[in-house]
Amino acid sequence: MTRFWTRRVAALLVAILSSGVLLSFVVFSRQQAEERRLDAAVFGRLRAISVAAAAGNLSVEEVIELWNGASAEVLAQVERLQIPVVVSDTLGNPTSWAHLPDDFPRGPDGKPDEQALRSHFEAPGLQVHFGDPEFLRRLEWIPWLAAAALVVIVGGGAWLLLTSFRSERERIWSAMARESAHQMGTPLSSLVGWLEVLEHRPRPEAARVGQPDLIDEMAADVNRLQKVSRRFELIGHKPKLEPVSVRATVVRLRQYFEARLPTLASASKIEIDVDIDPEAPDVLGNETLLEWAFENLVRNAVDALATEGGRIGISHLGPNGKRSVYRVRDTGPGIPPALGDKIFNIGVTTKERGWGVGLSLTRRIIEDMHDGSIRLEDTTRGASFRIELPRHRPARKPRR
Repeated sequence: MTRFWTRRVAALLVAILSSGVLLSFVVFSRQQAEERRLDAAVFGRLRAISVAAAAGNLSVEEVIELWNGASAEVLAQVERLQIPVVVSDTLGNPTSWAHLPDDFPRGPDGKPDEQALRSHFEAPGLQVHFGDPEFLRRLEWIPWLAAAALVVIVGGGAWLLLTSFRSERERIWSAMARESAHQMGTPLSSLVGWLEVLEHRPRPEAARVGQPDLIDEMAADVNRLQKVSRRFELIGHKPKLEPVSVRATVVRLRQYFEARLPTLASASKIEIDVDIDPEAPDVLGNETLLEWAFENLVRNAVDALATEGGRIGISHLGPNGKRSVYRVRDTGPGIPPALGDKIFNIGVTTKERGWGVGLSLTRRIIEDMHDGSIRLEDTTRGASFRIELPRHRPARKPRR
């Protein structure tokens, strides 16, 4: 759910940025078109005056009047564009100036520094020197701003595309999980019915002399299959969250794995320690899915320790804001640094014949379904996972 809203916010920000860039270029283009239109009007009038004066049809007074009007228009254009202008005498000494930049060097008396004027508007043989208008300096930033906006838009779009692909893949996976649970429902119901029939029949003689009872073993396996089916059914949608004791869940997992460690790691000794206070607060979650998430972490640790043996520790680190923090850590070979950022992606695994689904499923359960977080911690040995789950806060009883 958290990643879903992150994608929504990112998509909104990219859309706003794209719209802002497009709108700014529209405004900028209109401004440039208006500037060029005003320039064309001034230059058009100047050409018309030049043509009329060259034709010889006007008196001297009329020509002077026309050129005075043209000069006024040029001056108005210079004022409008705030073009820096410096006038100097024949020796290059500045005599007057206008529209100098705000950061132009000045002397103690507030006047522009003469040497700076000479070097800034150096043009030997000329008496009028022009600088670039202010809007041209602003134009220098346009390519950089456009490039930066393009990088952000392309990068954001690529990220959204990748997350969209991943979301679509997870939705397909969830649909397959729910369909699998649905398909398992029919044979499981049939098995439960047959077990009820067998329960009413006399037990085999072998069960009376201390050997395993086949009916009880079949019932245990059917219960296990029902739990697996229930997990696949829940993974496809947001479950109802209720108070859950993480300690009771992991203690039950420890008992489950300890009974099977001789077959899972026959040549090694593996210890599973649970360091969670019995008074630790409950979390808000779904017990079936949280058990599945912790089971995946413990199973991976058992697989990592199967050859050399070692220790698996499950501990409660205390609160962090509105969440409770837990850690699952082992003393195995750890996870290669190259896979640290990818270990939760589907298909990424350190096992020779692994599917790369367990940790991805665990992250989906903790983050998407419980609004928690899980991350791989930096360790010198083994693998350590930090898990944060929302704490359950019982409603306060009203005072009487």
